[in-house]
Amino acid sequence: MESSLSPSTPSINGVTAAGVTTSELVIQSGGTMTGLSQVYLESKAVTETKALVAELCHHFCTLGWVSGAGGSLAIKAHDDTAPKPEQLIVTTSSGLQKERMLAEDMYVLSSDGFILSTPALKPHPYKTLSCTESASIFIKVFEMCNAGAVIHSHGMEACIVTMINPFSKEFRITHMEMIKGIQGHGYRDELVVPIIENTDHIGVLMESLAEAINAYPKTTAVLVRNHGVFIWGDSWNSAKTQAECYHYLFDAAIKLHQLGLDWSTPSHGPVRNASGFCGCSGNFSRPLKAGGLSSDNMIEPSQRCVLLDIEGTTTPISFVTDVLFPYTLENVGKHLAATYDSKETQNDINLLRSQIENDLEQDIIGAVPIPPEYVGKELVIASLVANVETMIRADRKILALKQLQGHIWRTGFQNNRLTGFVFYDVAEALERWHNLGIKVYVYSSCSKETQQLLFANSSYGDLRKYLCGYFDTTVGNKKEVHSYLEILRTVGVDRPADMLLVTDVLQEAFAARAAGLEAVISIRPGNQSLLENHGFRTIESLLEI
Repeated sequence: MESSLSPSTPSINGVTAAGVTTSELVIQSGGTMTGLSQVYLESKAVTETKALVAELCHHFCTLGWVSGAGGSLAIKAHDDTAPKPEQLIVTTSSGLQKERMLAEDMYVLSSDGFILSTPALKPHPYKTLSCTESASIFIKVFEMCNAGAVIHSHGMEACIVTMINPFSKEFRITHMEMIKGIQGHGYRDELVVPIIENTDHIGVLMESLAEAINAYPKTTAVLVRNHGVFIWGDSWNSAKTQAECYHYLFDAAIKLHQLGLDWSTPSHGPVRNASGFCGCSGNFSRPLKAGGLSSDNMIEPSQRCVLLDIEGTTTPISFVTDVLFPYTLENVGKHLAATYDSKETQNDINLLRSQIENDLEQDIIGAVPIPPEYVGKELVIASLVANVETMIRADRKILALKQLQGHIWRTGFQNNRLTGFVFYDVAEALERWHNLGIKVYVYSSCSKETQQLLFANSSYGDLRKYLCGYFDTTVGNKKEVHSYLEILRTVGVDRPADMLLVTDVLQEAFAARAAGLEAVISIRPGNQSLLENHGFRTIESLLEI
């Protein structure tokens, strides 16, 4: 038998229900009090939902989703006479092994979180049962997504897939048949699942999950790093089906990663592992290129020079956003404190002061004043760190930030905490061009010093011997024609068509073409999609040149 709600029984939101008798339960909804008969709590809909939750717990336990008394689920008791937002919620108890859970072990909640019915006490060795800690999150998902069921899985694949790249905020996969099982998706669609950070505080986790749902309105799942996943659907059947598909896709991604393959691209082609990137420690030989490259689909090296972009061309964009930027955020305060009195750091600080003063004049969001030196370096550093964090999150391409980042990354490379990741084909292409007498230059928004550090400490060794020069935004914005004219002048190329630009950014290709250069577009995993009929040749490997 189950115990009915007593006058002291709390709601999930910490609110106490009042005015409850043995014959009548009260739900607070929208500030009004409405009667609910005990008969309704024992209705067929609620009784069958309790049995269903118990059955699903047993099944999910065999899948490894709710082992160790972890994981949970909640299902709305379907009632044709009540709108879904007002239907009762049946959810699991905490502290009870899911494979031994019975219908009588369930909690029944109102739509806004009041506990209406609790399980009876269990004999030794069971502990006193309590409502699942995830209940408040379930309530939030029901409210925001009009869901009919929510599953919280601790499946190992859902945990590990968030650990492969510890800085990624999303899980992305495409061209897998099981994507069709996810609401609103087809085989060729890119499935995007947000990843939030784990926390000991359920309230903080609920806020993060709500922010993720707002940011990704199409999603029916949110991954929690090193923890598991929340999955929902408009019915228990939909939630279960999608949960099975999500877990399949997470598992597939892990296995593809173990094989050195990129799960996020349509071709699922090879990806080279690099220390400090992706987080995989497996030792893979360089993957073979599918099908090889014939002379029919290669660009003849008629140009005297090749001008290479870095992000999205030689190196994944995610290496910068998921490795270098987080490294800066973690170490900027330590770097400034340790090198504060050096001439180099004082120059960095002066550049930042000048930039921040300009930002303040232009009302740039997030800019905060830098106090004068006499207040002490601790306050100066704190304000610098705040500004640098804002600049990084806004991905600002400004000299003051790039210069400081370069000095911080230099320390990381010197201490072997950073390794420059380049795609598997880069070293081979550079060597081949070098042997053909083709000069190769680099043009990137990161500083020239950072460019040299990346190629000097690449996952394929020191590649600087193949590079003839480096250009950064001191020569001009990469999307402006005069920048490429200046590079031509500096290199000494009289005929602009003798230089080939390889970039992933259409605006840069248009600017280079306007300056007379040839240009091709690099298609790499993680690059932005291109406009149709852009008019440029595309390549997926530098070996095509």
